[in-house]
Amino acid sequence: MMEQGRKMTILVIVNPVAGGGKTLRLLPSVKRWLSESSHDFLFTIPESPEEMRQEILDAPAAGMDAVLLCGGDGTVHDALPAILSVNIPFGYLPGGRGNDFSRNTGFTTDLRKSCLIPSHPSFHQLDLPTINQTPFIGTAYVGFDAEVNRLANDGKGYFDGKLGYSICVMRTLNNFKPFEVEMTIDGHCFRERVMLITVANGPYYGGGMKIAPQAIMDDGVLNICMVKEISKLELLRQFPKVFNGTHITHPKIIMASGKKIKITSDESREIFSDGEYVGVLPAECTIGSQSLRVLFPVEEKEKR
Repeated sequence: MMEQGRKMTILVIVNPVAGGGKTLRLLPSVKRWLSESSHDFLFTIPESPEEMRQEILDAPAAGMDAVLLCGGDGTVHDALPAILSVNIPFGYLPGGRGNDFSRNTGFTTDLRKSCLIPSHPSFHQLDLPTINQTPFIGTAYVGFDAEVNRLANDGKGYFDGKLGYSICVMRTLNNFKPFEVEMTIDGHCFRERVMLITVANGPYYGGGMKIAPQAIMDDGVLNICMVKEISKLELLRQFPKVFNGTHITHPKIIMASGKKIKITSDESREIFSDGEYVGVLPAECTIGSQSLRVLFPVEEKEKR
């Protein structure tokens, strides 16, 4: 365990495609802002997720005390297996479209402020759940929101944040059909026709939507939001409420929590987590066996 307060050597990994290239455009500013810190920084721009993971795996042997990921939620997701493997602390510089990792942890979403790494940084343990043995840090989901995510990813990120997500919602709505699932939460099993199921370690996804307001990233529990079959018009009416978390009072929306969640269906439905495709149903989510050390950019977490 590193001593808090000593000068660190930090590997800064810049994802060149995050935010439609925003991280590269802002790299000179990031270097300038980080230079105000008392720590030493080594910058690298990997050409692929595989290269990024290898650089993380090599970081401890190269004398690195921590890793800073400059990119979006997908950058964090892609880095998780390597970070977990070498158990190195990591921080986050928000440069993506959604930056929900910042919201979920209580970080600032302001890139300038996130570069303010103090001489005495804080380190916090966060839960690291898995879906089908693939680690994720924020949310995993199937159904309507997964199809919206597919469309957003295929759209090459032309629109950012809420505007882009809202446009993809409207386009997905045209062809979406509800589907039947069998779901087990900590041994309790039931069947239901649903629009979507989201399993959350943190409250936010989709560029600022508060899908699971009660989710906390270090409580050892996953929160589930299940939207039962409703009309497309009703789904559209409820959609704006997700941005402030008030959707959870709707009678067709079920909120639950648990540590082991299984989802099966006769239909082949895609699964996404942290904005990235991870496979198709069936799915099994678990929490409690793994955690990560996260470097916070300020002395105390911002108020959520």
